[in-house]
Amino acid sequence: MQFLKLSFLVAVLSTTLIVIGQDESKETVQDRLQPFGNICMQGEDCGTVAPITVSVSRSGVEVYNAHCFACHATGVSEAPLVGAEEWQTRLDEKGAETLLANTKTGFNVVMPPMGTCINCTDTELQAAIDYLIYGE
Repeated sequence: MQFLKLSFLVAVLSTTLIVIGQDESKETVQDRLQPFGNICMQGEDCGTVAPITVSVSRSGVEVYNAHCFACHATGVSEAPLVGAEEWQTRLDEKGAETLLANTKTGFNVVMPPMGTCINCTDTELQAAIDYLIYGE
């Protein structure tokens, strides 16, 4: 009989503690269990495409300062310096198109593709080349 009373008391206390500990409403629990996102299936109306932001083209100096200066300011691996005469020689021998192509694909193993500016446009790369050649 003692065991039965003790078991009943433990069951009542346990249930009371569980009920007291559950102060969250059903809605709160459901809100917390909502998925982080939704999958848009083909054919469903899932909203609109994010607007395209207009980016402003960077100047040759900006591209140079962000990506080219490490080699072309110090002459690492014989990289021509800004405004150096050898730029004009390269321009005369190879042409502007080849200089741009070499900039885009890399050159002689030491010049990395895109000059490390992987998000530069052709216009921005050409502006950086012009800055390197003319120093302006």
